[in-house]
Amino acid sequence: MAIIQPLSAKLFHALLIQCIAEERNPTDAEIESVASKIWQDSHGATTGQDWLDVARGSDAHAQMINAARMAFGCHQGAVAA
Repeated sequence: MAIIQPLSAKLFHALLIQCIAEERNPTDAEIESVASKIWQDSHGATTGQDWLDVARGSDAHAQMINAARMAFGCHQGAVAA
C-alpha cells in the first residue's frame, strides 16, 4: 500500500470538491488521505502522533475514516468503531 501523506488545506478542499462535483464515490486512497488530514489537524497536532502510527482497526482509525467518508458525503459503507 502506498504511504499516505497528509494533504495541504488547498489539496484537501480540491479533492472534496472534485469528488462532489463529479458525483463519484471517493477511492479508498482518497478517503485515507482525507482521514490523514483530519487526524493531523485534530489529534495529531496536539499529540504529535502521525496518522501512519494509528493502528488500523482501532477506534481512532475507524472514527477518522468515518469522518472522511462524511466529508465526502458518503453515508453507506461506514467503518464500525
